[in-house]
Amino acid sequence: SVALAPGDCRVMSGKTREFQGPPSFPYIPAGDCSGIIVELPEDYDDGYFQVGDYVAARFDAVPRGALAEYAVISMNVCDKVGQPSMSPDEAATLASASPATVLADRCTGKRVLVLGANGGQGSHFCQLARRNGAAYIVGVSEDPERLLKAPIACDKAIDYTQHDVWTLPEFQKNPFDTVVDLACGGWLKLQRSGASTIVKPAVDGGRYLTMCPDEPIFEAHSLWSILSIFLFPPLWRAFKSRVWTTRTLPKYTYVMGLTSTRDVMTK
Repeated sequence: SVALAPGDCRVMSGKTREFQGPPSFPYIPAGDCSGIIVELPEDYDDGYFQVGDYVAARFDAVPRGALAEYAVISMNVCDKVGQPSMSPDEAATLASASPATVLADRCTGKRVLVLGANGGQGSHFCQLARRNGAAYIVGVSEDPERLLKAPIACDKAIDYTQHDVWTLPEFQKNPFDTVVDLACGGWLKLQRSGASTIVKPAVDGGRYLTMCPDEPIFEAHSLWSILSIFLFPPLWRAFKSRVWTTRTLPKYTYVMGLTSTRDVMTK
């Protein structure tokens, strides 16, 4: 099975061709997948993987090659998954949602607000955060009923089409320790609303964690355009929130990427 992500759509659209390819046509899209090992390198002597193992793998350098009958994957970003307890589709989502593991490690004992809790990353994150000891999880989605049911099981769910989470009095009285933005644009809404009281300021340990740019759909054909999306705004916000706005806004952190280790796949 293959888990398709916004990045795959971006590659196929050509909006970031200079950086994500493809280098030539025809090509095979997608990178996050699950399947059965049919062949190992001749010089492989680690012994961890065997032919016949069922594995999930995320893409390494570029998201290509997964939507084929056979795919070449990196063993550094691949791990074994349990069958038959897990379906091929579920195993593939492990790969696509693996960045959530990085964020969940930072939520132990925290009151957490999750923007985009109903998506692939968000639903995975809520479960991991709960397992890692998050004290209270509030999910934001247009389908709040799903967020309250297992396995996502948020403590509270907010329908963003009906309520503005940034201005709800109950959260102003008891603010969050951490905001996890998996929906794009939450930082801008936080600043524009002036409702920083729903999350603790940096001086009190408040954190704002995201792995999303401000806009979910973007186009970039030059190094400057890439830096203008992924480097300059996050660096400025991280600096400003740690120096000038420590008493009004939480610390801003943009998660740039994952380590090339297999533990993020199944932890």
